[in-house]
Amino acid sequence: MSERVTITIDGRQVAADPVRPLIHACHEHGFEVPHYCYHPGLTPVGSCRICQVEVRQGDLPARVMVACRTPVAAGMVVDTESPEAHATRRECLEFLLKNHPLDCPICDKAGECTLQDYAFDEGQGEGRTVEPRRKLEKRKDLGEVILLDQERCILCSRCVRFMEEVPKSPQLCISMRGADSVVETFADRPLSGNYLGNLADICPVGALTLKPFRFQARVWNLVKTASTCAECSRGCAITVEVLRKGEVKRFRPLHDEAVNGYWMCDHGRFAFEHANAPGRLRGALQRGYSGFEPVAVEEALENAAAMFAVHPAPLVVASPFLTQEEGRALADLARELGGRALCVVPPASDLADELLHTGEPCPNRRGLVDLGFEPAPASDVLAGLREARSALLVGERVVELVGAEALGELPAALRLVVLDCHACELSAVDVCVGIPCHVERAGTWINAGGLERRVSSARPVPPGVWLTTRVLAELGRASSVASGEGARA
Repeated sequence: MSERVTITIDGRQVAADPVRPLIHACHEHGFEVPHYCYHPGLTPVGSCRICQVEVRQGDLPARVMVACRTPVAAGMVVDTESPEAHATRRECLEFLLKNHPLDCPICDKAGECTLQDYAFDEGQGEGRTVEPRRKLEKRKDLGEVILLDQERCILCSRCVRFMEEVPKSPQLCISMRGADSVVETFADRPLSGNYLGNLADICPVGALTLKPFRFQARVWNLVKTASTCAECSRGCAITVEVLRKGEVKRFRPLHDEAVNGYWMCDHGRFAFEHANAPGRLRGALQRGYSGFEPVAVEEALENAAAMFAVHPAPLVVASPFLTQEEGRALADLARELGGRALCVVPPASDLADELLHTGEPCPNRRGLVDLGFEPAPASDVLAGLREARSALLVGERVVELVGAEALGELPAALRLVVLDCHACELSAVDVCVGIPCHVERAGTWINAGGLERRVSSARPVPPGVWLTTRVLAELGRASSVASGEGARA
């Protein structure tokens, strides 16, 4: 790490990293400097020219300079609020707004567009030109993920640099010259890759938008919660964005230098199917004379405890989506019941890359192994279930990971209890209890590198659904009562 130097920003002395540009020092210490082309995860180019600040070094006269391309030097004096800096910013904004369409009410970037914010901050309310805005292509399809509105583009080149520098798959360019310049794909081919959603994140205006999010929600109606991606063992920091505490509308990356930087893959970004899947099990189901019948959770757990008292030492199978807190409670319960504890580990996917995705669809496999669970593929889990007299399957997607079809072929003599988000009405199942999914509970995952990642509750648990730790605690209590009654009998 480079040794920091002392500079003065708006009358306050601060320590700045000489390796990073001046704008980074300003933002790091809470001084607002507007910017479009600059992004801390990309190489600075200074094309938008709006990050102008006044800089004085030694006996030289003060000069207005772009902060993203100005290196930090010891003794530098910076004024981010000088009249000259604001005047220059307003001139740059006037040029940017010259051709930008006035379609904010229908733009998906409304509420997150810095062009709106900076025009308001700088008082740039009107232009002096009367010529018509240039007409460019709207709603241009760039593949399965991104739509391009060339009229809105301010040619900041963030998207071009991202494709070149992060996934290292250059597919975008700025073609033509001068007033005819536009962002396009090479040979007009559709974009490909697993990191295209980041283009919409880094676009400072509404030029690049996500197809799955278009016209789905206004951003000010979204409740945003910091959490962790569930789709692989990397544990990328994300925000879970929920529309009025209901449906999940977006997963977006949250900066975490130790794990994912500023990015996330598209597989994790668009993994809504589990969080928004209909048909959640609210409460519990129990096998009756005419099929499955809804029962109170307390009754279902008492009946499950009674089965384990008659058929002791159940095989306990954990989902790798359990948190550390849930896994610890399940490990304690397995010891109380005298059962063997496994963690089902699905096969590696073909999504693994050198950037973020590990190819291991298990957000907490390492953490559960640390707690004493034996990692096992679905085939080994099924082999154990065929030999067991009773079993307990716990966690989000546990039925999916073990295999619903294979579970349906288990012997009828097996006493099987399932704790999952959705009902498992299979012939081998005796009791099924609903639990929260990963956007409805809080806890800790351990990623592939051994780092703790926080999982946060982004929306309320559905009515009738208990937290998994509460279900396990109640099952443990009922099992103690049932085993005591069995001993007295």
